Amino acid sequence: MICRWSLVWLSCFLVFGLSTWTQAADPFPTTVEISGKTLKKNGEALCEWGIFGLDLYRVALWVEVPSSEPEVLLQQNTIRCLELHFVRALSQNQMRKAYRESIKANQPADKEELKASIENFLESVEAAAKGSKMRLTCLPGKGLEIQQGKKKTLIPGNREFLDLILKLYIGNKPPTPAVARGLLGQHPKTVVEKAEGTAEAEEKLRKVPTPDAPRR
Repeated sequence: MICRWSLVWLSCFLVFGLSTWTQAADPFPTTVEISGKTLKKNGEALCEWGIFGLDLYRVALWVEVPSSEPEVLLQQNTIRCLELHFVRALSQNQMRKAYRESIKANQPADKEELKASIENFLESVEAAAKGSKMRLTCLPGKGLEIQQGKKKTLIPGNREFLDLILKLYIGNKPPTPAVARGLLGQHPKTVVEKAEGTAEAEEKLRKVPTPDAPRR
């Protein structure tokens, strides 16, 4: 009996303990340097799938000005970076299907100017091996840089396309509510200063778009 329970405990350690140790040994850095800018980690999360909560990947978001408000992050026309660390292998078909469905859910309007960028993005996504990484870097004025392994691909795209990439993780329909919560982190609420009695300031505030909040 003792021997049998010892084997059960050892199996649990190999399945869960080793996975936990691996995650702890590979943390996301607090800051990253991209194109001469220092980006701060806004948050990180673990994406789990299915009723059994299978771990798929860990993901982190870096921005120039951290915030827990999705609308604030989407208003920033600055460099933003997402990095995924895969803890389970996903085929190219699984990756592309997941992204296509997520884009459809977060971008209902079928805008012609986004089609080319979206299709180029989907065609650039490759299979993800267990232990591999994928970085998505939004570069204002240039487009989206995808890095999988040593391969880097720049997808030309406008501001709306770059915002869409961020919406896939913190928008109206993220992979899971837990992913959006983790990436948004815990940051002080952003206070918008308003000049009292100034019509110009009031007009600027009315023009600020408000995207969908993440599903909780």
